[in-house]
Amino acid sequence: MLPVSRTHPAREVRIRYRGEELVLAPTLLTDVETIASAVNASVHELRRFMPWAHHTPSPHSTIDRLRRCEADYFAGKEFVMGLFRERPGAPRELLTGIGLHPRVALNPSALEVGYWTATPHARRGYATLAVRCATVYAFDKFGATRVQVMCDEANTASRGVIEKCGFAFEGVLRNLTTDPDPAHRAAGLIHTGRCRMYALFPDTFAAVPWAAEARAGMRYANLLGYE
Repeated sequence: MLPVSRTHPAREVRIRYRGEELVLAPTLLTDVETIASAVNASVHELRRFMPWAHHTPSPHSTIDRLRRCEADYFAGKEFVMGLFRERPGAPRELLTGIGLHPRVALNPSALEVGYWTATPHARRGYATLAVRCATVYAFDKFGATRVQVMCDEANTASRGVIEKCGFAFEGVLRNLTTDPDPAHRAAGLIHTGRCRMYALFPDTFAAVPWAAEARAGMRYANLLGYE
């Protein structure tokens, strides 16, 4: 047996949600068309708060990025994933992009959640589900001592997801990120320079009311494919 851990992350996590089975899994090189399609369908909304959405990647750069994400995931470095719907005979469909990122410089065990939802699937609870499951994954399998998440002060939709997940508000961080390209602002990027920071810790996570239900609905498959 090979237990799921930060050095040996899950091949996938099966999740029961509203009568269907979804899968939380690393983004793979073979997902290139699925992810490109989801980004293209969502680019108008993404450009409001995501600077990366203002760059049009080439097919080669997209392939290279996914190759790096896949390698980093299985190396236990950076955990870029998607919440997918799978149907027999069809490519899997990306509902929400979700990641666990080691962005807390003074605490190697801490992780930061990042997420975005494909526009055709917005406002259906998938982002909240993905963040909750990723948070369970981080605390239960990766031994995280802190899971944080932040959003621009103007991003009320993202803030709503964070607060539904029970993250405690820690404060507003000013100028945490660099000023955006003026061309991106002109194209619709919103950047207030004020990021709201939230976090959960092992003791506060144990007290959130949704944790037990989310945990009960998750089935991990290890690197060898065994539950």
